[in-house]
Amino acid sequence: MQLHLKSKEAAYGGIMMALAVILIILSGIIEQSSLFLLAAASFITGVIQRRFSVKLSTTFIAGTFIVGMFLAPQKLYCFTFAGFSVYVSIAEYLRQKDMPFAVCIVIKGICYHILFVLALVATKYFIGFDILFAEGWVKKLSGIPVLFIIVAVAAAEALWIIFDKAYIFFQDRYGNRLGRWLDD
Repeated sequence: MQLHLKSKEAAYGGIMMALAVILIILSGIIEQSSLFLLAAASFITGVIQRRFSVKLSTTFIAGTFIVGMFLAPQKLYCFTFAGFSVYVSIAEYLRQKDMPFAVCIVIKGICYHILFVLALVATKYFIGFDILFAEGWVKKLSGIPVLFIIVAVAAAEALWIIFDKAYIFFQDRYGNRLGRWLDD
């Protein structure tokens, strides 16, 4: 019985990993939807963690990241997937611990902001900020430093709220549906 359950976990994890890698690859091909596709790939981490364990979701993140690095055209998107997935994993862990809402928000906020700062440092280190300020409205806005900082902070906070709400919606609506075949 135990062996049968482990083989179902492995098969389910493999299928979900393949789906996540496909979403990461598509995010590099369909650039207009890259954040949406990367978020969807990371939401699968929460499904894995909710169905199984933190250990298995951590393995899922690592495995998907490694396979994505080999197959994805945009290697930096694998880091974005990993950051999103770490956030999802922490959010799911807090949900499982049934912590008060305010405590969850504070912990998730700290986690998000740490990951965001790491992403900014990585961007500066790997590609530099010059490419971000090269053209368009960002270039114009960067000429007004105070306004630029206000808009950047507002955009970062909006991204956090939207991502968190989207993940909660996804899990409530579709999370259990993705694993029903395991219960058979």
